[in-house]
Amino acid sequence: MVDDNRDEKKSAPGGSGGPEDLDIVRGGAGDESAFEEDFIDLGDEDQVPEELREDRPDPATVPKTGLVSEFHDLSASQAAYLVAHRETSTVSRSPLFYVSALVLGLATIAALIIGFQQTGSEAGGNSTLAVVGVPEEQADAFAQQIGIPVVVAETVEDGEAMLRSGEAGAVYAMDPTGMGQAQLIALDREPTAVLDRLNQPIPVQFVEEPAVDSSLADPVGWGLGAIVLLAALVMGAALYQNLRTEKRNRLAEVIASAVPARSSAWGRVYGLSLLSLTFVLVGAGVLLIGLSIGQRTSEAVALLPGLGWFALIALATVFLVLSAHLWISTSATRAARRIGYGAVVVLAAAGAVLPMFFRAEQTVLTVLSYVPFSSPVAMPLRFFGDNAEWWEGLAAAAVAGAVGLIVFLLASAAYRRTLLAGAGRAGRSAVARRSRKAGRGAAAASAGAEDAPEGASATGSDSGKGGTAEAAEAKAGAAGKSAGAGKSGGAAEKNGK
Repeated sequence: MVDDNRDEKKSAPGGSGGPEDLDIVRGGAGDESAFEEDFIDLGDEDQVPEELREDRPDPATVPKTGLVSEFHDLSASQAAYLVAHRETSTVSRSPLFYVSALVLGLATIAALIIGFQQTGSEAGGNSTLAVVGVPEEQADAFAQQIGIPVVVAETVEDGEAMLRSGEAGAVYAMDPTGMGQAQLIALDREPTAVLDRLNQPIPVQFVEEPAVDSSLADPVGWGLGAIVLLAALVMGAALYQNLRTEKRNRLAEVIASAVPARSSAWGRVYGLSLLSLTFVLVGAGVLLIGLSIGQRTSEAVALLPGLGWFALIALATVFLVLSAHLWISTSATRAARRIGYGAVVVLAAAGAVLPMFFRAEQTVLTVLSYVPFSSPVAMPLRFFGDNAEWWEGLAAAAVAGAVGLIVFLLASAAYRRTLLAGAGRAGRSAVARRSRKAGRGAAAASAGAEDAPEGASATGSDSGKGGTAEAAEAKAGAAGKSAGAGKSGGAAEKNGK
């Protein structure tokens, strides 16, 4: 009521509300411009303060998952580079990498010390001595005197031919006049086994003068074996651990959604292979600096060609070892992974050690210089002895690289199947075995349910019958009550009448 009166007073011509008030209430045309000046059009982003603006990007430009591949198309090399950068960054920041680099320097020094101690005990090689200028009937007596096998050579040239063929380890040439000192001739290293048997020191002449003396080449060979073994096993263990961790945490599927499986595998292997060169540089640097400090600069320079071929062949060998680790990590069973990992470790260790035990046997060393796992040590030893041509080092690196490429193709295919199928090699058979086991369990459970005692069902049927009878009786009682109520009602109506 009060509100109606107020409205009437405002609308009355003589009331307090005049025509001007009516124009304001009705929104007259004269005041529209004043209202427009007080308000800002929110559609104009230039006039909205930056603090009040809404960050609403265009839905067409927003990526669906935020992955790099949705911003622009990645080529195979770019995707491999991203994975390689991630892998190398992760490994290089780990404490294992720094500790391994420190251990590498100490291992190089220890290998040099062990090598110097081992030099002379096994470097003699063939202990057979070819003698020149000794009658054949005196050869047996000479052999009994010095305690080693002796063969007779007619001339020095015949003795050198025996050295090259391996029939003799040294040639003992006596002066025909008997006035001069006898000569001891060797192929490319000192015949320590023969020198130990001779009672007098004799200068050794080499048929093929080695680039590096055996007293230095042998310890360096031990050091090279330690470097390639440590680099291969450390990088391989890091790759294997990262792959297993990604598979457990389901990160491999996330990476596979943005990067092709083969590019991911290639980036991992070649990235860590390049990172392994750090170990080579550290070991070679420690060796060369040590020789320079010991005033053996000329020998350090003589080592450079062999060290260069070592770096190239070691890179190909580490690539092979990493490809093998990639393949092993895709195995479905733990037993298969353990066996494969142990086999790779044994092959790498044997390849690093065998050339040092056969370094005096040129034929065996030549064969080992082309075997991928042993070529990083065997081929530099041949270069130290000046027994190899430049193309042989390139051939050894090509053989190791070709074998590594074959293993990588097999490993990348297995890695791709693992990401797409969610199981490793032999994964389908493992899944089938689990399915069969689960099926047998379900069948046993259903059979147990069918063989349950029939008493429970019989009891249920009896109770059902009893319940039906009780329901019938209840219905009959209700019908009787309703009939009695009807009769009593009719009697009362008659009495009323």
